[in-house]
Amino acid sequence: MPGMMFGIDEEAKRAGPALIDAAAGETWTYGRLVEEVRRRRDALGAPRKALVFHFCGNTLSAVAWYLAALEAGHAIALAAEKLDPSLRGGLLAAFRPEFVVLSENPGPEYAGGAPQGLWRRAAEDVPGIHPDLAIMLPTSGSTGSPRYVRLTRRNVEANAASIRQALGLSAADRPIAHLPLYYSYGLSVVNSHLNAGAATVLTSASLIAAEFWKKVAEQRVSSFSGVPYTYQMLRRLDIDKLPAQSISAMTQAGGKLDEKSVAHFHARMAARDGSFWVMYGQTEATARIAVLPASMLPEKLGTAGIAIPGGSLSVEGEDGSVLGADTPGELVYRGPNVMMGYAASRADLSRGDELHGVLRTGDRGSLDAAGYVTILGRAKRDVKVFGLRINMDDVEAMVKPHGAAAVVGAGDKLIVYCEFGSPAQLSEIRAALSAKLRLHAGALDFRRIAKLPVSASGKIDYAQLETQ
Repeated sequence: MPGMMFGIDEEAKRAGPALIDAAAGETWTYGRLVEEVRRRRDALGAPRKALVFHFCGNTLSAVAWYLAALEAGHAIALAAEKLDPSLRGGLLAAFRPEFVVLSENPGPEYAGGAPQGLWRRAAEDVPGIHPDLAIMLPTSGSTGSPRYVRLTRRNVEANAASIRQALGLSAADRPIAHLPLYYSYGLSVVNSHLNAGAATVLTSASLIAAEFWKKVAEQRVSSFSGVPYTYQMLRRLDIDKLPAQSISAMTQAGGKLDEKSVAHFHARMAARDGSFWVMYGQTEATARIAVLPASMLPEKLGTAGIAIPGGSLSVEGEDGSVLGADTPGELVYRGPNVMMGYAASRADLSRGDELHGVLRTGDRGSLDAAGYVTILGRAKRDVKVFGLRINMDDVEAMVKPHGAAAVVGAGDKLIVYCEFGSPAQLSEIRAALSAKLRLHAGALDFRRIAKLPVSASGKIDYAQLETQ
């Protein structure tokens, strides 16, 4: 078996801090992290490669369980710690994991609960798992969709190393990991800084809470990562008025941030001799695909940068031909961080690599002569809402039991068109859906429509809805 992920058992790292619990103020050195990982690894004994389903928060123990499953040679799937119980039950039924890490009993077929919320399913005849499968990340963090991305250990380690190189990370960095670990961007913050030997501050606190910024100051946080919605809130808070003088680097991914905000934060960081990095990525490529070097702002404002080290980008037409500079088409990425494929059930876990390092992103974009990519929009039924990737078909399925409905995306909102319901009824459904998705109600716009438009084939005409 290879050494521990990201080389965290290297002797040079062992005495240095690895993880810091912001709420408790507890610090684990790399040496302590190795011990905690191996203790959990021993609890995951199984006669063959198993699946561990981890409903995780941003805690020391969560990171340790994640690494322990990999150390044990198992595959681990991450999901939101407080996922709606009905959605959680659907995931467990679809994937039938041998182990579940959760603070409460996941179901009558599981026994245990100790140590630290480890539950084991009684032995049963389930399909095996491909030897290369290591990590599974959800394509939708809030809806409980069973579609997961299948990643190898090489995918994750290659992406962490590429990010470390592209951003120039070192052991001197101290990021705050506030994005969820089950979200590919949030996990990559932890992975890339473990790879660099840095100390990562873990928190689940909201950045609008005074306690968040108090911990930033106390822990001397040096780098901050966020999605577009994060930076929109941060503009209103005014980072220069917050106790965040220690922050000298900011990274942004999870969707396109407006150019005015990019220019604003570039200026704020430049004023303190810091840097602001714009990035583009997809869970299907483990995390990040392109990085805009901070030094190229404002010159390349509006672009998402160049392909990360070890990867390459091209733009292709519908016939698969490679298009020239500044010609819009589908973005295609090639690199060692491209997933094996998708999984929607236990039977899919035995499948091998189906993409062979080539990812057709489903995004429209263009490349300039220097290789800088401009994202023009999505061609799929996935959208980023407040930084979370949401599948609109999943949301439709949740609303349709009440009547005919269709969902389209509009910036940081989902517009739900319904052929039914009074204003009061739609308000109730909106509140219930908001709670189920753990998504702010302001991101859901319910609208009554007399008749949903359909195409000649009888399918919903989403393009027409988007013009209303």
